[in-house]
Amino acid sequence: MQPATSEMSEDAFLEFIQTRDEKWELVNGEAVMVAGSNQRHQAIVANTLAALHNQLRGKGCRPTAANSGVSTIFGTVRYPAIVVDCGRMEDQAMLATEPVLMVEVVSPATRDFDSHRKVFEYKSKPGIRYVLLVDTNDACALLHAREGEGWCETLYERFGDVIDFPELGATLALSDIYDGLDFKREPAREPVRLG
Repeated sequence: MQPATSEMSEDAFLEFIQTRDEKWELVNGEAVMVAGSNQRHQAIVANTLAALHNQLRGKGCRPTAANSGVSTIFGTVRYPAIVVDCGRMEDQAMLATEPVLMVEVVSPATRDFDSHRKVFEYKSKPGIRYVLLVDTNDACALLHAREGEGWCETLYERFGDVIDFPELGATLALSDIYDGLDFKREPAREPVRLG
C-alpha cells in the first residue's frame, strides 16, 4: 500500500506563494512553478489591460493582471494574464471574487495547454462569461463566449476587428491589443477581395 500523497489546500497555497518570488499555480493540489513571460507577452498584456481599464472605470468591474488568482476545478488556482473581476473589492483577497473575463496570452509553447486545459477549467466556472486567447506571434484572438448553456467561439484576425463583451459594456480592438508590436507577416488590415 502506497502512502497517500498530501494535497495542498487553496489556503495553504495562498500562504505558500506569499513567501516566494517566482510565479506559481496550484494544479490538482500541487504547487507548480510557472515560466516567466517575455517582453512581447508583457506588451500585449499592458495594452489589453490599459484598454479595458479605461472602459471599465466606474462600472463595478476591474481588470487586473498577473497576480489575480482564479480558483477553477477542485484543487486548482490559475493566474491568467488578465482577469476582469466584477465582484466586491476585497483589499486583502488573493483570488478574484467574481471573475467574468479571462485573458490568456498564448505563445507556441503554451498554445495547446492554454487553449485546451485552461479553457476547459475556466468554462467550468458558471460566473465566467468570456475566455479570450490572444496570440503572441500573429495578430489574432479567439473568443469563447458563454451563450445560455453553451459556448460560442469567434476568431478575430484582422487588425480592424473589434471584440465585443456586451455583458461588461466593453470592447477590444486588435489594433489596441497589438499596438506598437511588429509582425513577421503583416496582419490583414482590409478584407481580401476575390475576383
